[in-house]
Amino acid sequence: MNSPTDSASDSSLDLPAPSAPAPGAAPVIPDKADIPTVLGKLRSLVQEKTRFEPKDISPLAEDDALQDFSLQANFVLEARFENRVINGYFKPSVGDQHCGAQEVGALAIAQGKERLRLAAAKLETALQQTDHAYDTVRQGAYLLHAVKYWHLDDCAPCDGKGRIRCSTCHGSKQETCWKCHGGRTVSCDAHGCHGSGKVSCSYCSGSGTVAEQVSDDVTVQVPTTTYENGNSHTTYHTETRTQYRTVSRNCSHCSFGKVTCNSCHGAGNVNCNTCLASGSISCRTCSGLGDLRCNPCEGSGQQGDASWTDIHVVPDYSVSLPKQAPDDARRIRDKESVHSLAAIASSLQLAKVSIYDSDHPQEVDALYAGKLRIVRLDAVCNEEKHHLVAYGTDLRWLTMDDIVEKLLRGDLKTLSDALAGSADDGLFSAQVQGLLRPLRDVAASELNADVIESILRGETDHAHVDVVSPDYAQLVRTCVLGALRQIYTRLAKQFWWKSALAALAITIATWFVAGRGTAAFAGLVTVAGGYLLFNRKVKSVLQEALGGESQAERAMHIAGKGRRNQLAQVLILAPAAVAVLAASIGLPVRTRAPAKPPQPAMASATVEPHPPTIALQDASMPKAVKLYDNGDKVKALAMLETLVKDGEVEAYGLYGWMQLMGEGQRHGGNVSEQQRKARQVTAKPWITKALPKNDSYALTAKGVMMAEGWQEPRNMPRALDYLKQAAQKGNINAMHMLGLYHVRGYQTPVNNKEARKWFTMAADKGSAGDIYNLGLMDWEGAGLKRPDRSSAMQRWKIAAGMGEERAVKAVAQGHP
Repeated sequence: MNSPTDSASDSSLDLPAPSAPAPGAAPVIPDKADIPTVLGKLRSLVQEKTRFEPKDISPLAEDDALQDFSLQANFVLEARFENRVINGYFKPSVGDQHCGAQEVGALAIAQGKERLRLAAAKLETALQQTDHAYDTVRQGAYLLHAVKYWHLDDCAPCDGKGRIRCSTCHGSKQETCWKCHGGRTVSCDAHGCHGSGKVSCSYCSGSGTVAEQVSDDVTVQVPTTTYENGNSHTTYHTETRTQYRTVSRNCSHCSFGKVTCNSCHGAGNVNCNTCLASGSISCRTCSGLGDLRCNPCEGSGQQGDASWTDIHVVPDYSVSLPKQAPDDARRIRDKESVHSLAAIASSLQLAKVSIYDSDHPQEVDALYAGKLRIVRLDAVCNEEKHHLVAYGTDLRWLTMDDIVEKLLRGDLKTLSDALAGSADDGLFSAQVQGLLRPLRDVAASELNADVIESILRGETDHAHVDVVSPDYAQLVRTCVLGALRQIYTRLAKQFWWKSALAALAITIATWFVAGRGTAAFAGLVTVAGGYLLFNRKVKSVLQEALGGESQAERAMHIAGKGRRNQLAQVLILAPAAVAVLAASIGLPVRTRAPAKPPQPAMASATVEPHPPTIALQDASMPKAVKLYDNGDKVKALAMLETLVKDGEVEAYGLYGWMQLMGEGQRHGGNVSEQQRKARQVTAKPWITKALPKNDSYALTAKGVMMAEGWQEPRNMPRALDYLKQAAQKGNINAMHMLGLYHVRGYQTPVNNKEARKWFTMAADKGSAGDIYNLGLMDWEGAGLKRPDRSSAMQRWKIAAGMGEERAVKAVAQGHP
């Protein structure tokens, strides 16, 4: 271990510049005209911090005296024995002594007395220097060691070699492989194997069976209806149709869903890559060297001790006064700290230095003689006598005898009386003139504002604590904040109904132009604007009353900091906001007339690759569903686009269905095969994402895709299963598609009973197209013993009333 040492001169640490007049130096006496006076300081305070004039205070007598006091600095010296463990890297300094192992500590301890005597003499010399201040000596090491006693021996753990054998490999430089533990092989970590030697078959996905579609030819009776002279005639002919079904068979590529792993070839284990199948690796502790650096000696091969003695100092200071010192001098001593008193002393000179016990010095005392200026002033204010005391070179106030506070209390009483009178004005009073003048007089004294702000900041001592009492500080805070609250509240009573009326008018006017959502937004913006105008009104009133913009801003800051403007804020914002919200809720929604219901046919219209986006600020899934159910599919699709971009999972299913069927997309003409496929590709990812949530629209879309063979292998049984799941969740589209597939016999046998069941469920939910379909079945007698054309006509009239064009046409011409 290396540690810095002193030269034989024992120079002390660098010390800061003196903070007090140098002992022994004559005090600088300024010209009498340059010496500040208590009367001048008092009048400056009145002129700068109050609204009163300096001439309001007249002097009677002034006593300017220098009070003697003593400052004693006590320095306690302590010899501290230090001992450190060292190694072969220790570099002794000039003067350090090598000695035996048993002598190291004893020699250092024996040096303590001499070092104490040397430190005391050095401290005495330093204190007597003319440029040395009383508080220059800092706590800590004062006199560092002049010599270290040290000893080194060969290190026992390494026998002086500096290296020890590695505890992991015991010098062999190799250790057992941590991964295979010497076995040379590890469990196969291939995907699906995990040491079993088998993985899942990729053909059957581990199920052991594969699905295969087979076709069967079935014979069906197809009706043909002809109309002649107002009569219809139905004939039937036989057609052979191909029906597909799915069968399962055992997978020919695996055994019960498993095949041999290609990584381990069925063994379950593979060669260890860490040790390259050798079972051992280079020792990680010693990096293959076989030995390590010895820690006790840090590789130096030697270890020992070094000892020395440092002298530390602990200073302590105190102030004393002569027995005949006046009471105000003792109050000043108790009020100020030692260092503060020394800083404001007119002079401070070293009088005496004492060393206790010269054979074994432990303490050094320095006595300083100082003089403190104390000024006593008798003055008259408002025909009342006051006695003031200030002290120090900067004339700090000891007492002001409430001379300034009594000047200010007159204004404060006027404001307090005005506040008391305002309480009798009634609940709905909105007049503020009676409070503005007394508030102006109180605020005109800057000292009052300083005191209030310091209290609101939570400071322990309020501002100007030597000038006004704590009772006055709390009273001025209460009165000023109370007056500001009254002004805010009364101005709000004048303004709130105007703000509410303006916000309501803007809301209604905007509703006529842009709808309910925009109207609510415009109304709330008007509320915010009204609040800003109210604040400008308050600022204008306060600025006129207090005589300036800065004074008004400071008063508003104080009101906000003290939370005295909250009631006014409620009066301005709450009625206007309630009026806007009530109007926006009560006004009807301005929407377009609903479009015609969806046609019950599989064919879809042409899809534009990029339909125009409609900006919707209040997009939500319930609103999108409502738009879709009302037939406004263009706007519904635009809203869904906004929702899916925002990651709204509930919107994926309906969005995928509308993309798949081309609903809500502005187009014209026939759709091409290429556009249809592009539509299917776009829809599939959204449908897939919504399926895990059992979304009814996603289930419907998945069923249609599997039934039609769109981006999916055709599988009618599974398609019907998906559609039934969606229909059970109340999806009208699924009910319609189930009825359509069963009545047409599309990839499934014709089943009029099942078709009628699903058409009826959709019709009960208000589907005009399915009411028309039920009328067609009644007209032709599908699923009935005989045709029921009166029932069919009745159904078509209902559908026509709902806007179904085919039903309108059928009612007009008397047949479909």
